[in-house]
Amino acid sequence: MERLVEWIKTGLKKRKVKVFLVFLLCASLAWLINKLSLTYTNNTTFQVEYVNIPDEFLLANTPKDEIEVRLQAAGFQFLGYELKPKQVKLDVSKVMHKDGAYYLTSDQIRIQLESQLNNYSILTDFDSDAIYFDFTSLETKKVPVKAMVDMTFASNHILEGEIEVVPDSIQISGPKSQIDTIKQIRTTLFKSDYINTSFSNEIALQLPEQLKGTTFSNKKVRLSGKVVKFSEQVIEVPVQVINLPENVKVRTFPEIVEVRCQGTLEHLKELEVGDFSVEADYATLSKENENTLSVKLVKYPRSLNNAVISTNEVEFILRRE
Repeated sequence: MERLVEWIKTGLKKRKVKVFLVFLLCASLAWLINKLSLTYTNNTTFQVEYVNIPDEFLLANTPKDEIEVRLQAAGFQFLGYELKPKQVKLDVSKVMHKDGAYYLTSDQIRIQLESQLNNYSILTDFDSDAIYFDFTSLETKKVPVKAMVDMTFASNHILEGEIEVVPDSIQISGPKSQIDTIKQIRTTLFKSDYINTSFSNEIALQLPEQLKGTTFSNKKVRLSGKVVKFSEQVIEVPVQVINLPENVKVRTFPEIVEVRCQGTLEHLKELEVGDFSVEADYATLSKENENTLSVKLVKYPRSLNNAVISTNEVEFILRRE
């Protein structure tokens, strides 16, 4: 055995042997190229991608993702398909509709396949008579966006008005059975502490990713709020007694109550007594509290951020006329 190995090594070092091996390699390559350049008829598999699905439909199930075809082509072409399978596209917008069924005919499939072959390949046959599609109709509706916030404000600062959400609603499209379950879309939590300036932030939406085939017009919204510095002012408002019996007069103690107002300096400067109404309802008088009446602040300017009366009840005396 050692002699054989040694003989081979010695032979490979000889010039004639090297020349022979080069010619052998060249001859083999020439033979392979010749064979691959010949035309053959054989089977191969194309991968299928479905395109141009109508907007009003969702493809519930992919009919088939491969088509076996029989081609007449050069050996080089078949070798390329083995190394990297060819991907073809089938145009779903060309489907036929009959008796509630949607399908591509064999002739339509052949035309689409042939249009995607090069000039050196001829389609002789394929393994499908027709391809049927299972469509689900899509519906669209608008749902409101709910802002999820956790905010605290710096001392003497408040939010003026409401938080603005833009857009305040989004369009969703999908199978009716899925989108009927969606009543609103929430934002991810916007959390901020000690806010002392106005803000405007882009916030992602919490989209239900488990819904297959449902699309959303927006994935983010913008939350904005106007933050202002506030002050306080006390307004003295007379108590009005309502629902009195005929020929009865009432005097309350006190006759005037204080209303503590919180708001911006601009709004506080505009306050007048007539902007407020404090009422005591005689009809709510109970035997347990025959000498007191409950009072409520029933009217105040909505431009204020807060308004609180100094007391919840007043004493009174009756005077008949």
